[in-house]
Amino acid sequence: MSEVKANQRESEMVLEAAGAALSCGAMVLGWVVVLTSGAAISFSGGASSVLTVIAYGAASASTAQCINGVARTAIEANNPEWNDMLDSQEWYQNATLAIDVVSIGGASAAGLMTIRGIKLLNAQGITVKEALKGLNRQQRKRLSKEIARSNAPGISNTMIKFFERAGQIEKRWSNQAIRTTTLRQLKDAIGASLTFAGSALGGSIRSIAVAVVAEE
Repeated sequence: MSEVKANQRESEMVLEAAGAALSCGAMVLGWVVVLTSGAAISFSGGASSVLTVIAYGAASASTAQCINGVARTAIEANNPEWNDMLDSQEWYQNATLAIDVVSIGGASAAGLMTIRGIKLLNAQGITVKEALKGLNRQQRKRLSKEIARSNAPGISNTMIKFFERAGQIEKRWSNQAIRTTTLRQLKDAIGASLTFAGSALGGSIRSIAVAVVAEE
């Protein structure tokens, strides 16, 4: 019996350590994206400020998850019954659920923006590798127009030219800006994957899955 209990604790230790590693990885990428977002191209239209708030919230939530994960791993190694006690507390359950929801919300928003960015590239026949390597003037001009249309759906070519002359729309984004934006999207995608994986290990996604299995 004691051997079975020891094996269970060993499994919990592995899960806690894996969850902490995923959360801390998501935290690092989250803050890197937030702190370097100023140099990236915005193609979210009027939602850019909202997405910035979501990004800060998600990075903060990942930070809390990282700290919590590291603490739980240390506790599991020394006083595992403390984790059992914490898990039984309603306030702790609510707090971790709230943090997990914020983190998943940020990951979902980042994932959607990454998909949108890839679609913009694909619409011009540009691959991610080409965007990172550098585009010619014609490719950058076409991509810049596509970004303008993404930010203002329904805008006419005449209005795009008008705003370009007025300096309100970038006529031809630089390779550096395109490269920075593409790298940010790749970081977003990796960070979102880490967030979802961490939640599947010990967050709300796992809780939902367990509840569904229990119902069946």
